Amino acid sequence: MERRTLLLGAAAALATGPLAAPALAQGYDAQTIAALNQYLNGITTMQGDFVQVYGDGRTQEGVFYMRRPGRLRFEYYSPSPITVIADGTWAGVQNRDLKTTDRIPLSRTPLNMLLRRNVDLGAEGAIQSIERAPGVVRAKAIDPRNPGDGTITMIFSSNPIGLQQWITTDARNQTSIIKLNNVRRGIAIDPRKFQIKDLN
Repeated sequence: MERRTLLLGAAAALATGPLAAPALAQGYDAQTIAALNQYLNGITTMQGDFVQVYGDGRTQEGVFYMRRPGRLRFEYYSPSPITVIADGTWAGVQNRDLKTTDRIPLSRTPLNMLLRRNVDLGAEGAIQSIERAPGVVRAKAIDPRNPGDGTITMIFSSNPIGLQQWITTDARNQTSIIKLNNVRRGIAIDPRKFQIKDLN
């Protein structure tokens, strides 16, 4: 798997993967967008477990940490040697076995839409679609300032609103799914979790 893909989660076939969503009724309004913005901008910290689903049905699991704005960490359980970190400026993939650290600007990843200081899904050109099913809201967005850098589809429970998973498709059309579990919000997280240090 390419290291850049790991910045967004494992490559997964959205149409055939086990987390593919059912057909949903399309349509959205300003009230829906405002509610999603309020929820996302209200996140300070989050911590929980994640499941990453591959296109062939394989899964990997681990622990994630988020501190908005700009910071995210995925620690994959052994035997995976990978840790993915966003430090507010860069997104990096670290491989403990190879002692490598690869970086790309966080602003050039679809995750920037989720991690930026002021999430505004109502910004011109950001929302591509919003779909609903009972208990679910699914919002697909792009960064209007970098529309060629990919999309992020955020899937929320609707009552109450809560982020359940996200699906990213990068500039090379590589699609990735991350599903969140056992999420806790507003907890203290050691800021060193979000430091990208070279592995020597």
